[in-house]
Amino acid sequence: MSALYAAQKSPIKFLNRHPNGKPRLAKLWQLTAVLAATVLALSAFVPLPASAVTSPQAVAAAPIAVKAGEATWTTIREPSTPQNATPYVSATSLADKTFLKFDTAQYTGMSVVSATLDLKVASTTSTAPGVQVYPVSSDWSASSLTESNRPAHIDTELSGASVRALTGQTISVPLSGLNGTALSGSTAFEVRFAQKFVSTSFVGKGEARPTLKLVLAATGSATGAATGSATGSATGSATGSATGSATGSDNLSFAVPGSNTTGKKVFAHYFPPYPISIENKAPASDYYAINYLTSQGEGGIHANYGGLLRDRPEARAPRSGDWKLTDMKEEVTDAADAGIDGFTVDIMSLSGLNWERTLDLVQGAEQSGRNFTIVPNLDMTASAGKASIATIAAKLAELYKSPATYRLSTGEFVLSSFAAERQNAVWWGQLKSTLASQYGIKTAFIAVFLNASDENLKSFAPISYALSNWGTRTPVTIENGPDYAAKARALGVKWMSPVAVQDVRPRSYLYDEAGNTETLKASWKRALSNGSELVQLVTWNDYSEGTSFAPSAAHGEAFLDINAYYLSQFKKGSAPAIVNDSIYLTHRIQPYAATPTTPQQLMSPTLSGTAMKPRDTVGVLTFLTAPATVTVSIGGKKTSFEAPAGESSRTFPLALGTVGASADRNGAQIAAVTSPYTVVARPIVQDLQYYAASSRTQ
Repeated sequence: MSALYAAQKSPIKFLNRHPNGKPRLAKLWQLTAVLAATVLALSAFVPLPASAVTSPQAVAAAPIAVKAGEATWTTIREPSTPQNATPYVSATSLADKTFLKFDTAQYTGMSVVSATLDLKVASTTSTAPGVQVYPVSSDWSASSLTESNRPAHIDTELSGASVRALTGQTISVPLSGLNGTALSGSTAFEVRFAQKFVSTSFVGKGEARPTLKLVLAATGSATGAATGSATGSATGSATGSATGSATGSDNLSFAVPGSNTTGKKVFAHYFPPYPISIENKAPASDYYAINYLTSQGEGGIHANYGGLLRDRPEARAPRSGDWKLTDMKEEVTDAADAGIDGFTVDIMSLSGLNWERTLDLVQGAEQSGRNFTIVPNLDMTASAGKASIATIAAKLAELYKSPATYRLSTGEFVLSSFAAERQNAVWWGQLKSTLASQYGIKTAFIAVFLNASDENLKSFAPISYALSNWGTRTPVTIENGPDYAAKARALGVKWMSPVAVQDVRPRSYLYDEAGNTETLKASWKRALSNGSELVQLVTWNDYSEGTSFAPSAAHGEAFLDINAYYLSQFKKGSAPAIVNDSIYLTHRIQPYAATPTTPQQLMSPTLSGTAMKPRDTVGVLTFLTAPATVTVSIGGKKTSFEAPAGESSRTFPLALGTVGASADRNGAQIAAVTSPYTVVARPIVQDLQYYAASSRTQ
């Protein structure tokens, strides 16, 4: 992690479950009368008389998926404030209520054979089923909806509260109360959660936003629910997607523990120079595109190594309002969805742009509605680490005012570091004493070393809560490294294991051979086997060193997803059960020895010494509910193999062209992925990072 950028210029509703469970058709007739009388008519729901039910032949041939046109929530904590700016929607038993609106006007006059509401769970503390869906007037707008002006609640539950929310999973909530009704105009719902004193949030924006899935029949054909395509095409969407995992592209293959729900903690190192957007421009013309990803960027200062970066955060369109805070909330949500407990934010400077981003990140965590924490990480290679103890203490005290900063059960705030050995243990002791005496802030210190020598470990142990090191980046050096956790325990402190996916540094002309996902697996293997109490992902978003886990242009959410499997094992003590089939591909977009078309000094694979030679391979990682035949296509050549149930991986020789893979079971395709990254003989610039693609997003 470089210090050269220190001066860079450049929730949820709370209401009790309806005691009567699923509503009967007769109650829908009663509801219609009540709504008509109170001018709260549900424009989308018109019950059909039995005489209108005829043959099943007119049933629609396939289920229809309608994405939410509007999704927002209200809360009694801020009764007059719209909540539509958040990327999530919140549902509890009383305080928070989610509101969803779907445009179903094109299906006017068609009757509902079956309906389900798909919701991606961003986070939940629930321990029992309880998702509740109610009909509601569609006469509202997400931009102005608040607790004070929300539509009147209609106590006719459509769902039965029989579905449990699982963090990171896309759940399907059957809406049996809609069966036999007709559609018109907009269809709107109110969502709550039956279990008291828990919070649940769902993804409210983007491709993973709520989806209403309908099997429809022309008026007079409602009996097709059991005998028509409801038993064929409707179930077909759940048993065999042609382009994604079997139960939908938003589903992970396993359940991921929610943030801060277990004693073991996983933090990701946040690097302020590279937020989602630097200046809120369109991605094609923003600072990343113009200055960081090109040889000519920033006046040509990066020409000798082909540009500062090879990857960037996932692109987004310009945002209105406080876009910086919205971006930070999104990063918190992405991390929390992946089971990460918090960010160790790199404190590079105590003023200026990077400090402002640190403040935004803390505020974003505070307002995210997620159980997510922030740990200040004082960077001793940057200007912040060179300031006086009094100045540093004052700035840290400012951060610790936030309830989002991580505090132990003892009441101590956690303070971390980068290159702790740049100051001795006495200096750090003085900083801790100043925070305690002048601000009443007691701290538990995590000393993170670049050199975790025995001398440094012994020197810092007496003032530390935990010790750690930045780590190495090849599977060989990780597997053969010292047992630092045992050394830390012998000194009476905890150990925070470093976990990384890769490390590629064009500006330093160095990289490490990560072996597809082998560095990631080796990192987690050490953390699991040595009994580490803490883990730091190195890093969340340092794109200048190619170490990012965050959703990016080069690997989407794939590395974050894969990491979640081992994270779950670390937190729970055993590997999670595989509940959905998925495939992940990893590969470079060039042979490692390829010569770029742009003149530049090339990188050497010696960042961690010469422990592992570079290689040209495609990695195929599968998570399967049962054995399946996997067919891999690399440069037009196909190879098949039998993959076992659970997690497994294979590698194949890299070739020019397109990379893809599919899995089949009992003659049906259960998952498929084609990498969007083509392998070329001569790249424009040398690019030795591993790209990744997932069947989950196709």
